[in-house]
Amino acid sequence: MVLFTALRLGMTALAAGVAVGLFAALLADRERASARALLGVSVAVVVGTVCHLLVADLTPPNAALAVTGWDFESTTWVLLATATAVIVGGLWVLFAFRYTGRSRRLNRVTTGIVAVVSVGTIGIVAVTIGDPSTIAFQLLTVTYLLIGFLVTIGVFLLVWLSVGQQAVPLREPLLLSAGAVVLVSGSFVAQVFERPLLLPVCTSIGSGLLLVAVCRYPVFETPPAARVLGRDRVVEELADAVLISDRRGRLRDLNPAAQRVFDVSRASVLGDSIASLFPSAIDPESLARAEEPIRIELAEETTLSVTADVVTDDRGRSFGHLVRCTDVTDQRRRENQLTLLSRFVVDVMRDRMAAVAQEASPQAATATDTGAVADRIWTDTTELTTLIAQTRSIERAIAEGPASADQRLAVEPVVQDLQESIAAADDRSVAVAVQGEAIDTTVSQALLSSLLEPVLADACSHAATRVEISVASGEPTIRIADDRPVATDRGGRRRTPALPLAVTRLALDQLGGSLSVRRTDAGRRLVVLALPHNETREDGHTVVTGGAGR
Repeated sequence: MVLFTALRLGMTALAAGVAVGLFAALLADRERASARALLGVSVAVVVGTVCHLLVADLTPPNAALAVTGWDFESTTWVLLATATAVIVGGLWVLFAFRYTGRSRRLNRVTTGIVAVVSVGTIGIVAVTIGDPSTIAFQLLTVTYLLIGFLVTIGVFLLVWLSVGQQAVPLREPLLLSAGAVVLVSGSFVAQVFERPLLLPVCTSIGSGLLLVAVCRYPVFETPPAARVLGRDRVVEELADAVLISDRRGRLRDLNPAAQRVFDVSRASVLGDSIASLFPSAIDPESLARAEEPIRIELAEETTLSVTADVVTDDRGRSFGHLVRCTDVTDQRRRENQLTLLSRFVVDVMRDRMAAVAQEASPQAATATDTGAVADRIWTDTTELTTLIAQTRSIERAIAEGPASADQRLAVEPVVQDLQESIAAADDRSVAVAVQGEAIDTTVSQALLSSLLEPVLADACSHAATRVEISVASGEPTIRIADDRPVATDRGGRRRTPALPLAVTRLALDQLGGSLSVRRTDAGRRLVVLALPHNETREDGHTVVTGGAGR
């Protein structure tokens, strides 16, 4: 008997000690509502454990009679154990509902139910503790079953955080759920086996599971509800289309961007094959194994870069695929623009180098003045080198930025920078005058500088004394006029050197602008650059900003 009493006292002390440890671990997070609910659990466990020590197993020694002078029936411990289980279970349910991010209204309703059930349980015990009756035990059984039902819902919500929403590692909700189940079922287990000692044993185990969960995992640092809401918010606001499919390739979810890209509603496509959204068949499994994304052309000239990832759990089991579709239509168009520019340079290089080779042939050298031939070769190769450098500058500016809205640009600072660099490379000094206000265009300052450079360099190299630049802000237009003499070819006909302007003309054509060469009323040569802006984009042209600086 002495050994049994020592064992009973030791287990009860252990249960109370673990509960006190849980209380101490929760104090740091006591400002959080979910932590306060678990604090209530630890307090209820300590109080219930002490009460159980006084009334359980009233065969000698009769602790309650010895300490308080009160004499209780031998079944009184069942009343107290059931009441403790109801209160502990109710407080844990409040924790579970707040922890999983239930709505404020639902939390209020749950709090009201738990409060009514707990107060009713305490009232039943207070009235019948001196003389427990069958009705009292029946009423307590009802309250116990009701709280057990709520605990079951709380366990489901916690486990669903990991299994369904993958917001937390599975061990965290399992420990929190197991602790609650053991605490609530301790009274039932002790009654079934008619061993009051089993109650503090179960209490120690349940409190210990909760203590491990609180100490090992960030239970209150970032609530799973915030993690799920944050993750869902990110997916919802992604510019890329995101599709979720199961292992059979059926569509299970998609974000608003996917609905816009594929012009479908979520309700109309859920359950359909994910391949039905694409004009050509795709296999998410094969796509996930591919090292590079694939490009798929949709209607209205939309190009998507499509990748896929396998959705797995902590054990590596596959649940389906996440397919991400990035709209690369502007990127593809920029690549086409760069391809056209490069192809143009290659064609010009081939033709002009063939002409240079023809000039340098022995037959040409013997038929004409060798000095003149050398000068023409030098001029042609210099023009080709300059052309390549100007083309690369425009290509870099186009590649560095996607299309954007109109931006306000001042042309005069760009012209001044170009004039200084041109003057540094040329001994001649030509006056350059700029008139006009800032313009609204989709072209960035870096790209504008790259487009103007060959035009302004050509004007300065051929002008007699002056280059005049006028800027029109309504339709963003730049007019460059110079006072060069009219050039003629060997037959005496007027000749306009088009090669220095060819790259700018081709680039502007691709961007939605234009370049034209005219004559003023005074006979001056006039180059007109019409720059792209928002209206040209709406008309179907692609506009490019280029880099932020140069």
